[in-house]
Amino acid sequence: MTSNNIPQVKLGIVAVSRDCFPIALSTQRRENIVKAYKGEVFNCQTTVENEQDMLKAIEEVKTAGCNALVVFLGNFGPETP
Repeated sequence: MTSNNIPQVKLGIVAVSRDCFPIALSTQRRENIVKAYKGEVFNCQTTVENEQDMLKAIEEVKTAGCNALVVFLGNFGPETP
């Protein structure tokens, strides 16, 4: 039996950075994830630091047609215990 009730996922990724954390580091970590990921993913170029950025990022991923989203907390990395 074949199911046709399988969603077509268009994945997006958005990095989040707190004001006290360098935005460039969050952005670079997001870029590294996108490069390492083997599937298709929309790389949102807006890194979110505040509500204004969030609105811009949401519009960006909606315009790209994303229906699933990874929110990457860029201030947590491998050096964090």
